[in-house]
Amino acid sequence: MPNITLTSDALIAALGLQQTEPSYHGLPLRLYIEGKGCDGFYYGATFATREPDDVAFRQGDLDIVIDHRSLEFIEGSTIEWVNDERGTGFLFNNPNHTRYRGKFYKRKSWQEKFSSSSQSPT
Repeated sequence: MPNITLTSDALIAALGLQQTEPSYHGLPLRLYIEGKGCDGFYYGATFATREPDDVAFRQGDLDIVIDHRSLEFIEGSTIEWVNDERGTGFLFNNPNHTRYRGKFYKRKSWQEKFSSSSQSPT
């Protein structure tokens, strides 16, 4: 099992997104990286189907998948859910990459869903 942790707020937010967005129903949360820039890795999170070679694990009621390439770089991370002046989204804090600060990943559509929803994940 990977050493990746979602905080309770991140877990609640992911489950809330999964429940309120029909296209996310039944899909695991996919964690990934898209590359590396001068400020560090570009971390991502979305809901997507599980691929045969994915590493899969479960935290609480949430299924999580990650490809082997991304796992190498996300291993050891704590993923938070933030809703502040930066916006609404996941913040990846990776102590294995101390040269870089945690990367913030948000989706405008997630902000819109939460601002229009009467249910709040936090």
